[in-house]
Amino acid sequence: MSSRPPPPLLLAATMDVLRRHAPFNAMQQDALERLAGALKLRYFAREATILSPESGPINALFIIQRGAVKAEETSGVSLNNLAGTFTEGECFPVGALIARRPTRLRYTAASDTFLYVLDEGAFNQALESSAPFRAYCTKRLAALLELSTRGTREAYAGRAANELTMASPLRTALRRAPVTLPQGASVREVLELMKARRIGSVVLTNADGCPAGIFTQTDVLDRVALAGQSLDRPVEEVMTRNPTSLPASAALSEAAQLMARRGFRHLLVLEGEMLAGVISERDLFGLQRLSMQGLRKEIAQSGTVDALAFAAREVRGLGTAMLAQGVASEQITQFVSALNDAVTERALELAGRNHDMAAVGYCWMGLGSEGRNEQTLATDQDNAIIFPDPPAGEREALRAKLLAFADEVNRTLDACGFPLCKGNIMARNPQWCLALPEWLDRFDDWMRNADPEALLNATIFFDFRALHGDAALVDRLREFLLGKVKDRPAFLRQMAANALQVRPPLGLFGDIVVENDEGGTIDLKRQVSRPFVDCARILALSSGVAAVSTVERLRGAGPRIRMSEDDVATAIDAFQFVQMLRLRSQDSLERGLGTTEPNRIDPDTLNSLDRRILRETLRQARKLQNRVALDYQL
Repeated sequence: MSSRPPPPLLLAATMDVLRRHAPFNAMQQDALERLAGALKLRYFAREATILSPESGPINALFIIQRGAVKAEETSGVSLNNLAGTFTEGECFPVGALIARRPTRLRYTAASDTFLYVLDEGAFNQALESSAPFRAYCTKRLAALLELSTRGTREAYAGRAANELTMASPLRTALRRAPVTLPQGASVREVLELMKARRIGSVVLTNADGCPAGIFTQTDVLDRVALAGQSLDRPVEEVMTRNPTSLPASAALSEAAQLMARRGFRHLLVLEGEMLAGVISERDLFGLQRLSMQGLRKEIAQSGTVDALAFAAREVRGLGTAMLAQGVASEQITQFVSALNDAVTERALELAGRNHDMAAVGYCWMGLGSEGRNEQTLATDQDNAIIFPDPPAGEREALRAKLLAFADEVNRTLDACGFPLCKGNIMARNPQWCLALPEWLDRFDDWMRNADPEALLNATIFFDFRALHGDAALVDRLREFLLGKVKDRPAFLRQMAANALQVRPPLGLFGDIVVENDEGGTIDLKRQVSRPFVDCARILALSSGVAAVSTVERLRGAGPRIRMSEDDVATAIDAFQFVQMLRLRSQDSLERGLGTTEPNRIDPDTLNSLDRRILRETLRQARKLQNRVALDYQL
């Protein structure tokens, strides 16, 4: 005897509830209507048991209509450890239903709760008729991420359409406040300011604060250097008077046409009568060309530190463009890292003009996120030098030469938007400019005497990669590390314990726990990304995997430690999601939105889908940590 279909109004109301949540919002109308028509609504009082391992093989899917459900492990520590709280729109227990086995968790009502129940027959029919529903049930996190990426792509594409076209108003292209001086200032004062700010022009103002002229790098050459003018004369005598201006509401295309027609490279932008900023020919050129190939070429052709700094800034623009195109975070961070590598190589080449490095067989190493190819849009410097051991008595002289060279490179990278490392983990530090035998001794000492400082250094320096120079030196260092670490189980156990110090911000009932003293935010890098990075490092070292990136470490170590393909894929998906959140947060910061910290977000600002994925990401981070804890009996 078949059950009667629900009344039309009830069916419509049920479909309306389901459409608020993934994956139902992606299902076609007829498939969703059939699914909604098969649902039964059940009530569970607070603390009532809904399902448990004793319930036997699962024969229905539960969808939370209203309320919350708490999932708990029933016996000791488990690798799955996905205990938490499921909220409205979430489904359970998908895996057990597909496998037709009992659930491993105990599900209880965290409050008075109403659940939709979909029997096994209707569930299987929905799997067959709806690709979005099938994708969600078989690869839940991946399906949710696809929906999130689609939303990100739409949001960024809308922004790109409004901001990154030549029809946009000039005010959208202004990235900094105008730099001004009184027109009575000396040429020397203007040049010193241009050097300090690393800019190509200064606006000179009259007594009323209105623009009276502009002084550019071209004026330096034509009107001062070649004309033999004194640097102490007033700049008003050599500046370009009455510079051309446009209102901030004018289109970027209008500025480009005016520059092309009149043959100059800078325009003043006015809001009413007030100076809003200066737009340059290079600013407009950058808006018309944001490509991997174009940026690589511009970086390689940069002849000065200022030109390289300009090209480096455009890397962030490429990151935003890739977000708009829906490119995955793994590819974005790889592209950003590759372009940053190119910036570093050019910085080394520029510095090499002032230092004779041709005969020195050194290698410049990237460390930390740079070493892992996981740089986002906001990153500082972590680098070091390894060089072959010279003949007896020449090591210190060679080190001094390398340190002078490294200091110029580090300062150049700082000018390019990679701040000097606050922990001084840079090649210009004598501690991190070492001959190969010194590096081998240093690594060996850290593994033998794993004090807190050694463990901290290991988390940074064991993520190393050759960026420029003799890569064979880095290969020998990696061979040494992988050969030694497998014989140091005590060291790995201490690293594992250290990796468990920072727990994902997941509360007892599966809620996201914010730091109230930090404005109700969480630190995506320290609290969410780091557990994945630290656990992947330990799993790779313990299983002899030479890969450095977090994703490749998980892919390489997974089969060796008997992680299922699904578990590896889900962990990678979760890590990529937090990387995407970091990219979005840093882009918002760049545009003056969101928090003032590049890796902090307020979870309440996320949409319901992204909050749901973030909770699942935190569960996956906890699951990976529990895997490490179980391996090392911690």
